[in-house]
Amino acid sequence: MSGSLIEIGGQCLAMSPKDSWKVGKVSDWNGKLGSVKCDDGEGLTKLNDESIVLVSDEVLAEDVDDLLNLSLLHDGTLLHVLRKRYMRDVIYTNIGAIVVALNPFNFKIAWYTDDNMPKYLCEGDRIENNLPHSWAVAHNTYFELRNDSENQTILVSGESGAGKTEASKIVMKYLAAISCKSGDQANKDAASQVGVKINMASPPLESFGNAKTVRNDNSSRFGKFMRVKIDPSGYLVGAHITKYLLEKSRIVTASIGERVYHSFYLVVRGQDPEYKLGADKDYKSLAAGKTFDNKEFDSKEEFEEVCKALSTMGVAEEDIHSIWHCVAGVLNALNIEFVENGEGSLLSDKTTNYVDRMCEHWQIEKDTFLKEATTTTLSMGGQMITKELNPVKAIDGRDALVKATYDLEFGWLVETCNDILDKPGDMKWIGLLDIFGFEDFEINSFEQICINLANEALQGHYNEYIFQKDMDLCRAEGIDVNEIEFPDNAPCISMMAAKGGVLHLLDEECMLGKGSDDGWLQKVEEHHKKNPFFMKKQLAKDSFIVRHYAGDVSYTVTGILDKNRDTLKEAYKNMMRSSKSPFIAALHPDPATTSTKKQTVGGFFKEQVGLLMSVISSTNPHWIRCIKPHPAKKPLMFDGIQTMKQLASSGVLGTVKIRKAGYPIRLSYPNFKVRYRVIAADPTIDPKAIAEGVFQALGFGNMDGQLGKSICFLKPAGYVALEKKKKEQLKVFAARMAMAGRTRAARLRIACQRRVAYVETIQSFLRSKPSEREWRARQYDLMKDAIIEATKNLLNGMRDETSVRAEIEAEEAAAHKELVSGLMEGLESVIEQWWKDKPERDAKVQKKLLEEEGLLREEVHAEEDGVWRELMKQMAVESKEAEKRASERDQQERLGREALEAEEDTEWSDLIKLMAAEGKEAEERALERDEQERKGRESVENEEDTEWEQLMQLLEVECRQAEDRQFEREDRERKEEEAKIRAENERLRKIEEARREEERQIALREMEKKRRIALAAWKQQQEVQNEELRRLDAIKKKKEVFKRDRLQPQLAAQELKQNERLQIARARLAYPSETAFDLSPKLTRGHNIRQLTKAPPNSTHTTPIANLSKSPSHSPSPSRGSPTTTPRRSANATPTSSCSPSFPQSPAPNASTVSVASMTPEFPASHFTGRKDRLNQARLDSQGYSSLDM
Repeated sequence: MSGSLIEIGGQCLAMSPKDSWKVGKVSDWNGKLGSVKCDDGEGLTKLNDESIVLVSDEVLAEDVDDLLNLSLLHDGTLLHVLRKRYMRDVIYTNIGAIVVALNPFNFKIAWYTDDNMPKYLCEGDRIENNLPHSWAVAHNTYFELRNDSENQTILVSGESGAGKTEASKIVMKYLAAISCKSGDQANKDAASQVGVKINMASPPLESFGNAKTVRNDNSSRFGKFMRVKIDPSGYLVGAHITKYLLEKSRIVTASIGERVYHSFYLVVRGQDPEYKLGADKDYKSLAAGKTFDNKEFDSKEEFEEVCKALSTMGVAEEDIHSIWHCVAGVLNALNIEFVENGEGSLLSDKTTNYVDRMCEHWQIEKDTFLKEATTTTLSMGGQMITKELNPVKAIDGRDALVKATYDLEFGWLVETCNDILDKPGDMKWIGLLDIFGFEDFEINSFEQICINLANEALQGHYNEYIFQKDMDLCRAEGIDVNEIEFPDNAPCISMMAAKGGVLHLLDEECMLGKGSDDGWLQKVEEHHKKNPFFMKKQLAKDSFIVRHYAGDVSYTVTGILDKNRDTLKEAYKNMMRSSKSPFIAALHPDPATTSTKKQTVGGFFKEQVGLLMSVISSTNPHWIRCIKPHPAKKPLMFDGIQTMKQLASSGVLGTVKIRKAGYPIRLSYPNFKVRYRVIAADPTIDPKAIAEGVFQALGFGNMDGQLGKSICFLKPAGYVALEKKKKEQLKVFAARMAMAGRTRAARLRIACQRRVAYVETIQSFLRSKPSEREWRARQYDLMKDAIIEATKNLLNGMRDETSVRAEIEAEEAAAHKELVSGLMEGLESVIEQWWKDKPERDAKVQKKLLEEEGLLREEVHAEEDGVWRELMKQMAVESKEAEKRASERDQQERLGREALEAEEDTEWSDLIKLMAAEGKEAEERALERDEQERKGRESVENEEDTEWEQLMQLLEVECRQAEDRQFEREDRERKEEEAKIRAENERLRKIEEARREEERQIALREMEKKRRIALAAWKQQQEVQNEELRRLDAIKKKKEVFKRDRLQPQLAAQELKQNERLQIARARLAYPSETAFDLSPKLTRGHNIRQLTKAPPNSTHTTPIANLSKSPSHSPSPSRGSPTTTPRRSANATPTSSCSPSFPQSPAPNASTVSVASMTPEFPASHFTGRKDRLNQARLDSQGYSSLDM
């Protein structure tokens, strides 16, 4: 695809080195290279424009039975459809004249089992209502032969393990069934018997011509062309088989992981004592590949099955034994070894017994074999000279003998099948070609040259046939095809098979006495070094490359001349002709009856290929291409790379190339109209007119596309240009529609806003006038009454406030005075009485507690003793009752057993009597029943005879109706199954979308987790920083506290002075008549209130009346029955808001002579000594001067 047409984000098919073409989206493109993100998550990079194909959803959704009906015919779309169908167990798909058959490795797929064959058999001349199938190929081929009276050919090809043999069996089975569909019973039986014999030929041919390889457990190692003969009435009457190039090297040995031909293992495991064979491990050829077991042709039962098939075909029992004797002789011959004897060789003593057995099986002379194995006779100057052979030459001679013998035996088997199956006469036939597919191994030699030559010739025929058919279609549509050229591989075929070609030069080199592999390679290089289909690497001294249609193949020349000569000396042939076994002697024909012209293997095969192509060219061909979708050989496994290689080697991609050479993209006019009418300037109703308008608008010529009568033919460049123009037009239309939509929405929005504004203006105007008038009237009424009432209340309040205040102050003063005097009177008596009664109360409480504890202990002991005595009594009673119950139970059991035994005896005697009576009655009833049954059978048989004819007629009618219903039901079930498959695909698609969404959510959660981790780390860092700041703040606060403690003494002294002034002021308020107060140090130094309050009641010193509160409501109330008379003041309260305690005191002196000194208690002088003590006392007084703590 042109790089200028690739867009980022576009859906595409991209070439993956692991899975070939995959669906994805373009993630990057720089004009030359790009990247693609596949739907399964794989990322592809460094892709050029040829590795990216833009596709639409419509193209990816296409699922067609014929791949040529794809809108975009490309390798990627072809593989995409095949993968989708295979994963739905739809293994057959058409591509023009080819049926692509993907091996399902599962023979139980519902719609491909044999019970579905009647659906195909009941159709007309062509299969139109069923899925593609090998049955459909056989059906169409059969009716084309009948209708056109022209020979037909079905070509089955594919690599080893792709299912070629099974496909051939399926076709043969269907031909046998359809030929017996109609006609009289005798002809049906005859045709059916021929079909059975043809099918019976498969086991022997497979056992002798098939082997296990690394790719397939039952790989055909020869080509087979079977002419299935049909008489004018359409009945199967016979068949003729032609074999091609049996792989002779597999007779002698096999690679690791592979086996030699199945027949060798069968004759050993058949365990027939007639053949005198040991274990399979005793034979070198069987152990060469180190693989002894296989899924097919591996057991005694399968040996017997092959013998039975030969017998069913009509092979004589004696010939069957001779066949296996020949195989057993080959096995023993391959174990023969030679040792050096000077310049010659001798038979190894270890292998003498194998020589004896070989000669016994082949019935030849031992001395003759040993002589010919170790010597050779040359003719020089008219004289015969005997030359000894070294061990290597002896082994080569032995191998040539066994290869020739086995190959001739296989040829005899094929000819015997022809003698049994073939029917002489000139009649039409259907050719069934089961031939080896294109091969490209690590080491390719002579066999691969021949095999690939055959495939190259078949591909050339296919190219010419399909291209001609395609050109006929184009001409019928009126398309100019003069400039179109199809991919022609004729030059490659000529380079390999024509005069001066690879095989011709090989034959010439073989004719030379001193010919060598290197000499042949040199001649090939000289003749074809300028040929575009030939390539020789400078460093590759023993190989060359041929550029085949399916890819480049490197061929190794080592040993290729010997394989082409494949000569067996005449003495060996004479030895075998002299065998006492008629079978062995007949394998090597007499030289007098054969052509004297000596022919190489390559020359013979080249002639066979030429004859084969002549036969195929004279028929109407059909193709079945078998594909192995995965090397693992398991169901529902698909390898894109391997599948693409096989599609290329089988010629399927050649069909795409042929289409690309012409016009690969073809759309009907209605489909073209639906897709591209957006490009047309005048989208009329006529689809063809739209196509003409689009071609004219884009200026398309013949190199872009042409318009036929009913189909539009496009080149890839034209299709891409159409898609690009379509996207551009869609963008323009989308922009126009979006602009029109936005314009329309804006106009509607503005119109609505204007209407709303108009309505709001009108409503506000209508509401404003009456509401304004009403509001003014209400304001007037409300304000008038409120102002008058407020004025009256204000005047009355001012008048009453002075009198009320005076009364309240007087009441408060009286109540305060009365409360203080009462508190002072009762406090002393309460304190004295409390101290006096305290010891007595404590003693009473302690005594009461001890008495209650003793009583409780006595009650608990008494209760425990009673419970224990009651428990002992109850245990004694229960023990006696248990003994009594046990004795009673034993007595009851004994009596029950006695009664039961008596009852059983009575019942047994009654039962015997009853059985005797019933036996007599049963005999009587049996006699009566037999008589009734005899009479009933006679009547039933009479009735059945009368009803049978009616039943048969009804059965015929019901069978026909049942078949009709069966066909209808199966058709309905098929449609329902297809609907289920579509639903399942949709479900899988949704599951895939959900999985991708879940992966996206997981990615988001991972990102969120990483963000949280980063945030936590940042917060942790911030906490560390904050902790450091807090530590610095703490250090700063400690410094401030230390500084404040240094200033505390000065603050305490100032506070003490303030308290002293406050006390003097309160004293003046309390005693206004006093005019002088003593400011002696006893008052001003401060005092300890706690010591005053804790003084004994009979103290002789006087107690002052301290700090009376201004408000009587703050005076403390003494608690009755409590040693504390005053609650503790709050720590936050100021000295002015607290009350001083009242102390018990002696009778007050004359109020007129009271002084501050008389209210101060007497303390020892040492109480205030020392500056530190005075400061601490001042601090205590400042925190709670009026606190009282009893």
